[in-house]
Amino acid sequence: MADPAAQNAANPAPAPFEQKLVKFDLEGHFHYTFTVDLELDLTDPTLDKKFKLEGVPLAGEWTCVCRRDGVDMVLEVLHGVLPVAFFGKHVDIVLKVYWRDVYASNFLGLSRFEDGPMPAANPQKPGTGYGGFRIDMSPHILETAATTSSGRFDVKTHRSYRLSMVIHSRGLETTPEAEMLIKRMPELDLIATPHNIRLFFPAHGADLWAESTLLSRSSPYFKMLLPSGFSESNTVCPCATCVRSRRLECRATSPNVAAQIFDDSDDETDELYFKKHPPRQDVRDEPQCTHKEIKITETAFTTYRAVLAFLRTGFIAFAPLSSTLLSSSPADAPTRASRIEAVVSTDPTLPYPVSPKSTFRLAHLLELDNLQELCLANLAKQLTVDCAAVELFSTSVRYDDWRKVVLDFVADNCDAVTASSAWAEVTEKVKRDEIRGSGPIMLELFERKVPKTAQSCVAT
Repeated sequence: MADPAAQNAANPAPAPFEQKLVKFDLEGHFHYTFTVDLELDLTDPTLDKKFKLEGVPLAGEWTCVCRRDGVDMVLEVLHGVLPVAFFGKHVDIVLKVYWRDVYASNFLGLSRFEDGPMPAANPQKPGTGYGGFRIDMSPHILETAATTSSGRFDVKTHRSYRLSMVIHSRGLETTPEAEMLIKRMPELDLIATPHNIRLFFPAHGADLWAESTLLSRSSPYFKMLLPSGFSESNTVCPCATCVRSRRLECRATSPNVAAQIFDDSDDETDELYFKKHPPRQDVRDEPQCTHKEIKITETAFTTYRAVLAFLRTGFIAFAPLSSTLLSSSPADAPTRASRIEAVVSTDPTLPYPVSPKSTFRLAHLLELDNLQELCLANLAKQLTVDCAAVELFSTSVRYDDWRKVVLDFVADNCDAVTASSAWAEVTEKVKRDEIRGSGPIMLELFERKVPKTAQSCVAT
């Protein structure tokens, strides 16, 4: 018979399970996902465990708590003391719990916090926010899981669980934290190292740089484009001779680059930028590694730079819409260009303020939903009775979401807008059929205005 000591040596006791954060995903500045694996006895009436979530790259003291609350099982993700709305004023948070077996993670329950400031203000402690988020699981949830699992789940013997938490900012505001972050790394997108994607602008012979991982995580468009063999993405030779030849060629052909077809395209901002920051024609800083190059011909350099900075930090500054600057203003009144120059004069290294209209078009192309929402929010702030008519028949012709914001404003202020000189000018162009796509917009406005007028008459 084998010696018991020898048997124990051959079959050592398994290492104790470590409750811990097993994964943390970051997509841009606006989408975070926690994954925590747990070993728990949910039938234990004295269950009360608390452990740190090591490695969370966010402010706060992050911990996970597993405890009983009467008959319910409670799981909490706590961040400690953080300012109210630290993660933003429009944030969605979802916690989900799964029971795990050798085959898969199987859903148990969820808790959702939607479209509000996070952390939310705690009314019991004025001036402070709640310290975290929780999900409650009642006995009914566990009984239902046992019934539908075909015998694979028994709460009395099962021990393996998974908790996931998603924080998603709707991006309707630029936070002070985002502005602080962009000031720490204002020109990161102007240098090759440590990036592997070059965005090349033939009109100016200028480059922007980005990391493929950030682009793919942030943008479904880039996620599809970068691994593919599309003609607009190609690997280029990094040697100095080839780089110099390509730059000379682009300067010779730049007049043939396709012109912008929209107003507020940030071309004017490009002129301001390159007047003070001409592209470097030397090759001292050229990368000595292989990279992918994407040629950009229909988006302004300053627009793209602002969007890349937004993906890195959450910071973006918007310029005034051209339509908000009246042509009847005095000659010495501030212009759009002078307002942009005044902003960048305080810190010329930061990305220049960009048009929300131009940014919206790029965000739409790159499928950046949160940035589109931010542009629409800025549009709503900038709309006035005098500029609404112009905006109604510009980008609105092509983009439904943009048109809805302008139509809502015009419908709510219809009498004042239609009495403006801008409305008279625009409607004359509509009558002459000079604005393609204007007919459906006028019909949609009419359909909105008539019900509002009818309701007003009934109320009277």
